[in-house]
Amino acid sequence: MLILAALHLAALRGHAELGPIYESARHGQLDDPGAAARVVLDVLHRTPDLVRDELWRSTQTNEPGRSAVIQAVVADVVEGSASSINLVDVGTSAGINLFFDKFPVRERDDGNPLTLVCEDRTPIDRSSALPAVLSRVGIDPHPLDLERLDDRLWLKACLWPEERRRHERFDAIVVARPSWPAATILTGRGLERLDDALGLTDPSAMTVVMDTWAAFYFTPEERLDYFHKLSQRCMADNVAWISIESPLTQWPGLAVDREARHRGASQIVLTRPGSSPQGWGWCHAHGRWLEQISTS
Repeated sequence: MLILAALHLAALRGHAELGPIYESARHGQLDDPGAAARVVLDVLHRTPDLVRDELWRSTQTNEPGRSAVIQAVVADVVEGSASSINLVDVGTSAGINLFFDKFPVRERDDGNPLTLVCEDRTPIDRSSALPAVLSRVGIDPHPLDLERLDDRLWLKACLWPEERRRHERFDAIVVARPSWPAATILTGRGLERLDDALGLTDPSAMTVVMDTWAAFYFTPEERLDYFHKLSQRCMADNVAWISIESPLTQWPGLAVDREARHRGASQIVLTRPGSSPQGWGWCHAHGRWLEQISTS
């Protein structure tokens, strides 16, 4: 993934040979993909520093499509009883999903580049207004900034070049972000900065902590400590926890559904204030479909 993203980055920076190939791929105009791939491999063999010089980076997609799922789970957590929340995003990257409430969600594409298309495979009530977000706090070991050109190019490089819709959405987010509310981004690992993040929230409202394909990259020891710390905070305080992760990210006491239809999907685990973690449902890794399995 890192090698592919590094090659894409070179193309986005205007590489004479890679640039036209990736641009054609983005517009579905590659007449001979095999020939294009051979050119890319030839460039890699001739100039390996194109990749070698970028290996200090880490892949970060910060996929905004997951906001369609976050909206549904947040609505279920508040159940009309909370008009406002705080939001803490662990593994926030550039913080795009801190603005989960800024994206329209539709069953079909309506032409708006900010629209998230999500198939609700079980009944999901999306009619109620989402709670207001009082504070938005992200945590990331290497946060990215949409105002920095290099960071923007890297985020685009981590998208598959042929997925034109995702690139259009990202470009629209870059344009819209200055009009969105302020967010606080803390540098550090999730477990290390969680207390700091919670300390920045408004104590008068419920705080929702979320991770989306972030705990997957924790060490087993970090993941266990993170699980116990958040479980305790949810039990003791007005804190909820939404975890949207690979099923390979197993949490203590929670069985993983091995049904074939969920292969490659993300498992959604929800911990309500005063409760223990429970499986909530499943979703496409990029939020293209959603299925709730728990209504408790």
